[in-house]
Amino acid sequence: MLVLHTNIALFSFGRYTPGIKTAQLKYFQIVINLSMLTAVVAATTVARAQDAHFTQGQDMNIWYNPALKTNKLPQAHISIRSVNYPNIIAYTSKAATIELPLIGRDKDREDDIPFMNLAAGINAESSNDRFMNVSTAMMAFSYALPLNGDDTYLAAGFQGAYTFSRVGLGTFDHFPDQFDKYGALGPAIASDPFQSGYSYGYFTAGAGVSVFHNGEKKQWYLGGSILHFNHPYTEWTHAARLQANNGIQAGYMTAITNEDAIGGYASFSWQDGINKHFIGAIYTRNLDDSAHNAISCGAGYRIGDAVIPDIGLTVGGSRFAFYYEINL
Repeated sequence: MLVLHTNIALFSFGRYTPGIKTAQLKYFQIVINLSMLTAVVAATTVARAQDAHFTQGQDMNIWYNPALKTNKLPQAHISIRSVNYPNIIAYTSKAATIELPLIGRDKDREDDIPFMNLAAGINAESSNDRFMNVSTAMMAFSYALPLNGDDTYLAAGFQGAYTFSRVGLGTFDHFPDQFDKYGALGPAIASDPFQSGYSYGYFTAGAGVSVFHNGEKKQWYLGGSILHFNHPYTEWTHAARLQANNGIQAGYMTAITNEDAIGGYASFSWQDGINKHFIGAIYTRNLDDSAHNAISCGAGYRIGDAVIPDIGLTVGGSRFAFYYEINL
């Protein structure tokens, strides 16, 4: 599997990941970032794409926990993924989100102040043989309250999503072990357990809480979530309901020198007997006195399934990351 992830800070006020240094983007930088975002969105019409389940998933973790908006930066995230299991199935996925924190006009984004966040996302997945065609539109809201004067926050969030699903086209295909568990295919079959091939849409709801810290030398977060707690019917006969997805997410990053930082992250989820667990580590080196130019590398392990090395480049307010999944 080849994965590309792009993270763009639309406006840079305050800290930018990894959050060690701060800077203000000038007007022309904002225009450049918006132009880059437009170009990437346009490219996704012909690119092979990616769902939200990928290494360094903390970049799009509001899909899993709406309370995990841990900075005050308006940001856009675009991910693309191409998956090919020879002689079994090939599919493409694409996911995009935009995050818009809201604070008072008379407030400074670097101050310890409460803030709200509005987020919206789109996720689309399809296979080349029309076995699977699933798309989801998501909206989320969260509110973060400072716990002290040291950039530590408590947050709570709510998520609503509408999914349009068609899986199976009336056939019952069987996949080797693990192939139907991870990535887009597992959630798709969970959404249409009878693989009826009928198109069906439904609304799901989710909620989450988190505690996070955004210091200049270290950042961390810990969250818990429950998705699909309304248990919607997932096919037209109303015979099957989507089970809840319970999750725990955590991450930590610390500066080891003025230019270098290391960190780790993990995500664990349980849904109707399907457990999806991921852990990873990352190293980042700033290329100048600001955190707006940096390189990073790391590796993730999707437990029981794959090792995923990655490399990333931060230029200005934008970050580009490439991953390759080595299935075990």
